[in-house]
Amino acid sequence: LDADAVDAAPEAYAILATPDAALGLASYGATTVLAAMAGPDRATTRPIIPLLMAVKILVDALIGAKLTVDQWTKHRAFCFWCLLGALASVISVPLATLETRAALRSVRKVPQ
Repeated sequence: LDADAVDAAPEAYAILATPDAALGLASYGATTVLAAMAGPDRATTRPIIPLLMAVKILVDALIGAKLTVDQWTKHRAFCFWCLLGALASVISVPLATLETRAALRSVRKVPQ
């Protein structure tokens, strides 16, 4: 593990000249807002919210996986906190599956 080699790399500041950790916190904040919106029955009453959250979580997991591969292929090092964030993103995918399926069923039941 060598967080300095990864976190100080130019790629870590590539978007908006901002540290990617700050962007990651903002991204997780957006996911938190989506997770907190519309109450426990939202899969049936407002299915768009869990569907948006599912897309967001999937994108986060894919980006986390790509960045993990990049850490090794470009720097031959890993950042512990980056790995933890990527793992949290990947773990979130199956956690959102039940609600995502319920929302999809709800959307399919919409009367014509």
